[in-house]
Amino acid sequence: MTRISFFTKGDFFAGFRAEGHAGYAPAGSDIVCAGISALLQSTVIALAELLSIPVELKMEKKTGLFICRLPAALTGEKQEKADLLLRSMHLGLLRMADEYPGHLKVSIKGGGEDAEAF
Repeated sequence: MTRISFFTKGDFFAGFRAEGHAGYAPAGSDIVCAGISALLQSTVIALAELLSIPVELKMEKKTGLFICRLPAALTGEKQEKADLLLRSMHLGLLRMADEYPGHLKVSIKGGGEDAEAF
């Protein structure tokens, strides 16, 4: 199962941590894993290339770990736009989790400290 936790800082999404493999089908033909990967990668690319936000990333293919953290000093319009992108990804993942409940779990962890602890 893939578990994805979103972290908040105040009222804004500050990043996410994804870990595990969906296990819906064998590697290379797992549509759940492919959908999750597409949403995560597209959002991170948009944060970096469209908004020019220097996101902090950590990835480990073997464990399926993918961590994305926004800069702590991010404020104003860029923070609002980043929040919108992350919330859009969150909604897409929630819909996937509804369709594939044994393969994807999505949660939100609040508090500014949590955003820095992952």
